[in-house]
Amino acid sequence: MTTEARPREQAPDEHDEVRRRIWPVEDRLFIMVEFPNQTPLTIDLMFNRLEELAAGLDRFAYVVDLSGVKRPDARTRARLIERVRAVNSRLDHVGVVVGMNAVIRAVAKLVTFAVGFRSFSFHLTVDEALEACRRALR
Repeated sequence: MTTEARPREQAPDEHDEVRRRIWPVEDRLFIMVEFPNQTPLTIDLMFNRLEELAAGLDRFAYVVDLSGVKRPDARTRARLIERVRAVNSRLDHVGVVVGMNAVIRAVAKLVTFAVGFRSFSFHLTVDEALEACRRALR
């Protein structure tokens, strides 16, 4: 999704699409399925929704499914780092699903270290990532 090129009147549909990509799994645990073509706007929409869901929580965890994404550009990576740093102090764990995509795994490693995640793990599947987050939340 490249929302930056779309007219503003389509924004509510984009917001609905974002809402379908982030949901609570259980208390303090969320799933985020990233857009295939990330942009600074999609990053903002995703993190706005995550912050909305996590409002009032002093700590939480989330799984981010990157298995279907393409490598984001430098501007998008910079925005991602900013947005993750804003919630980092409340994160118990982030389970990063990269599947078999070696390029995305490498980019995700760079971002996780740049952000300074206290606790994160890489997984082939969402189920594995969910279990890692559950262990961290105990």
